[in-house]
Amino acid sequence: MAIKILLADDHSIMRQGLKQLLELEEDLTVIGEAGTGYETIEKARELQPDVILLDINLPDISGLKVLQELREEKCLSKIIMLTIHDDWEYVNQTVKLGARGYLLKNIEAQSLYRAIRDVNCGKTYIHPNLAWDIITQREKTLSIGELTSREKEILLLISQGCSNLDIAQKLVISEKTVRNHVSSIYRKLQVKDRTQAALLGMKSNIMQRFDN
Repeated sequence: MAIKILLADDHSIMRQGLKQLLELEEDLTVIGEAGTGYETIEKARELQPDVILLDINLPDISGLKVLQELREEKCLSKIIMLTIHDDWEYVNQTVKLGARGYLLKNIEAQSLYRAIRDVNCGKTYIHPNLAWDIITQREKTLSIGELTSREKEILLLISQGCSNLDIAQKLVISEKTVRNHVSSIYRKLQVKDRTQAALLGMKSNIMQRFDN
């Protein structure tokens, strides 16, 4: 079944270009377009897309406000921010508000396809250039090897977008125990929050390392 996508951008040329690009793929289909924030919210309610590609800069209300409104409404659509802003603070803010992806508008087609598919499957996807920024800031101190086997397992689940409650249920441990492990992971990897830990986990190929 094709992934249903809603495009939200105030530039019609941008929307048309994205639509043509996305519909080259058999498993991706654009079911709606919106040029304003309020229209995006209405279309999300009406069409219930699987994925929303949402620009931060919209003419009436910002994409951040749209993201917040949809999350408060418990909208099930997974939201990817698609923007020109290559600022880590924007990434951090949008992910905390519930976005599952953050892409720059100069992203290559294949990376865009991958991002949509990954996010639709429940993963988090950050534009490679932005992900690399945070990695290079800490590459001298990053040491996945310092994590215990349980911490590696939890970092893997964090990288897949799981909450503490999700992790507790998957590993059959208490949520308090998960929080303790997460705090230890933050300290060892020298990160401040879940988003940074997830990025480090993804960039460090934690899946392969843990399997080995």
